[in-house]
Amino acid sequence: MAAMLRRQSPSRWWAAAVAAAAALGLLGLLGAQLALAAPAPWYYWRSTIDNARVCAQTSPGSGWVQDSGPFDGPGCQPRPRVFILPSR
Repeated sequence: MAAMLRRQSPSRWWAAAVAAAAALGLLGLLGAQLALAAPAPWYYWRSTIDNARVCAQTSPGSGWVQDSGPFDGPGCQPRPRVFILPSR
């Protein structure tokens, strides 16, 4: 029985090492995806029924068409411009 346990322990160790490597690989891929994530842009949407406009990141539903290009800021506001003036 002791000889049988000695034969199985390297394979169990190997299986645990492979599982740990797979888990670390998946965590690495998840971390890369989170690092590249960005918020969704905002758009104006126009109703095909009464031409009402609404600002949202996704379509409010059927009967709405996209009415503008993407905005970076929330609430369809343009991204604030920051001017850096060099000091003399």
